[in-house]
Amino acid sequence: MLDFAACGMRFSGPRKAIYEWLIAHPVHPTADTIYQALRPTMPTLSRTTVYNVLHTLVDRGLAQRVQTEDGEARFDGEVRPHAHFKCERCGRVVDIPMAELPNPDVPKGYHVARTVLVYRGFCAECAAAAEQGT
Repeated sequence: MLDFAACGMRFSGPRKAIYEWLIAHPVHPTADTIYQALRPTMPTLSRTTVYNVLHTLVDRGLAQRVQTEDGEARFDGEVRPHAHFKCERCGRVVDIPMAELPNPDVPKGYHVARTVLVYRGFCAECAAAAEQGT
């Protein structure tokens, strides 16, 4: 269980629910996906609350914002360094473990704060379906 106070956050029911859903469902959801999932059990939850909590979690280093080049913001509860793969057919985004992230030659005086690496292609299911012509 996350210690909200140790992370500089006040505890609230929505914060707890959003964080726990994000961790339990490593599907790289959008804020709206989380909102739709939690809304039936939390009828007073607003989309704004979901967005605000997610951005706070990202600011505190408890989640990552995964920005794919199509502009869609997704969120990831896995904060250890890793890459992502987005299927161009079904839209699924999965984690790709990396023993070592690329170490580019950056200009002198620059400091890399984070690396975002997104592979694009077809997941195994979509690749198989394409081969079968479906």
